[in-house]
Amino acid sequence: MSECFDPSRHGLEQLKVAERHGVIFASYAKDIEPLEDYLGPTILSYFDRVCDGRPLQVIGTMRHRIGANWKLQVENLKDTVHAALLHAFFVKFGIWRNDQNTEIKVGARGASSVLVSTASFRPVAAAVNEAVTPDFDLEDKRIIAYQREFEHGTGAILTIWPNLIILQQLNLLAMRHVRPAGPNACIKTWTFFGYEGEDPELRKKRLMQANLLGPSGLITIDDNEVLACAQDGVAASPFANSVLEAGKGSGDADHLMTESAIRAFYDCYRGVMDL
Repeated sequence: MSECFDPSRHGLEQLKVAERHGVIFASYAKDIEPLEDYLGPTILSYFDRVCDGRPLQVIGTMRHRIGANWKLQVENLKDTVHAALLHAFFVKFGIWRNDQNTEIKVGARGASSVLVSTASFRPVAAAVNEAVTPDFDLEDKRIIAYQREFEHGTGAILTIWPNLIILQQLNLLAMRHVRPAGPNACIKTWTFFGYEGEDPELRKKRLMQANLLGPSGLITIDDNEVLACAQDGVAASPFANSVLEAGKGSGDADHLMTESAIRAFYDCYRGVMDL
């Protein structure tokens, strides 16, 4: 290059970068607070529960497109009602149900939250949920074989503002990034991981249970379809308003019969967007 070329004026844009326990965060915001303050103590404790300092190892990646606005995908991970209604697989095998030990934790600013459930692994009778038949079962139960890893909760869905989800479901560990692809679609990128040097049998469980999630997982495929339907429904009535409210407030709860995490998310979103 000529002598008048100044590399400092033509380099890549510098991002604000933070690292915690092997996970790297980056932001275009120059004045963003330190990561620990950004997450807050509640969300930080659940992040550290999975990313606890042991070296992480990526064991698989997937990516797919959904015909729904990105906020619908984030809302899906904060919605406590649909899992027991939509995911017959969860209900049948006692993995995620509203009658189990559950709780919601919402971060101080409302942007981030975590839903926690402890599986009973007890099948539900057909009389309780007509969508589940008593003769429906798995010939190979390796996909729901569970090895206890954490003090409580066999499932924890952590959503970190604005677009990162950390999933712990049974022994499956995954990070999911949601990237807008216009107003009517979003891209989801899955990163499945474990820990370096972990027990080979535990690693097999993580890989097997990846079939529950991912683009065509036994659980995620339900969500993909419903989110697309919800997007179509909203588009059909662009000026309509409706409210179907579950629970009150926008804070913590020792049950899942509330949409407090969704309300907290949109309270924060409206503030950020100056709405």
